[in-house]
Amino acid sequence: MTDTSIRKKMFRWTPLLLLIVLGALWGGNPSFSKGLAIAGVSPFSVVFWQTLGAGLILLIVCLVRRTKLRFGAKHLIYFGFMGIVGIDVSYAILVYTVEHLSVGYVSVLILFSPLLTYTIALMFRMEPIVKSRAAGIVIGLAGAAVLVVPEGSLPSRDLLPLALLAFITPLGYAAANVFADLARPPNSDNVALAMGTMFAAALGALIGSLLDDSFYPIWENIGHTETLLAFFALSTSVAFLIFYAIIKMSGAVYLGQVGYLGTVFGVCWGILFFAEKPSVWLWLAAILVAIGVGLVNLGKGSHDENISSET
Repeated sequence: MTDTSIRKKMFRWTPLLLLIVLGALWGGNPSFSKGLAIAGVSPFSVVFWQTLGAGLILLIVCLVRRTKLRFGAKHLIYFGFMGIVGIDVSYAILVYTVEHLSVGYVSVLILFSPLLTYTIALMFRMEPIVKSRAAGIVIGLAGAAVLVVPEGSLPSRDLLPLALLAFITPLGYAAANVFADLARPPNSDNVALAMGTMFAAALGALIGSLLDDSFYPIWENIGHTETLLAFFALSTSVAFLIFYAIIKMSGAVYLGQVGYLGTVFGVCWGILFFAEKPSVWLWLAAILVAIGVGLVNLGKGSHDENISSET
């Protein structure tokens, strides 16, 4: 086998390996959040240090690549919405709820984001109604019901308000997805956009932590918690770089599979790090939501093909 054929074979496997790594990193977010919440770091402080660290790392990448940084009105609006709604609100709710809920529950919940994205797009008439995609939403809603309604689906019925509050996290992600499609500044570098979003999120989280008097000064005691925060920031920045690398190599459709991997890894990390024992209801909900997401994604693909064949 020649060196050229070996390189081609390695290139074919690279997107899959990157997809698995990205799923593992994103699946680790609920575990990072739960560990930090248990350690006493407030939700806004977790988000601040995570996004500030990730923003600095992405800034270094931009400087090394000599990427042009833009801060016009469209960019600032984009950074502000994506940072506050897509990260600050979503992540703060995640950190707040996962302290009391299981990592597995939150991991399955995050998978709702594509379903809610399509629902919001329908509300704004950005997407047509497709039967298969509508069926996906219905099946996904059935999965949501399985997460919270049956007896034994939650460790305690007292957790139901928190379990419902946690749905704000995938809703925030979905709103950010729709906004990104509507308001993404043209001819902008992906890593630069991610960097600006991280700094906007860090600013918003800093203000939030100061307003509720929960700011966590990492310099007072360097230990396990501070190390965990540093790894969370590193994981976030690496995940974004892998995210854009996969899009460049294999496209957004291929990347869409990472949601399933993130959920599987998330549940597994909860079992490994917190000795969680996922219930039958959790697994059933995960299967229903995965089927729903699959139908929504497949429906999008067939709709796009019909459009291309008609033009």
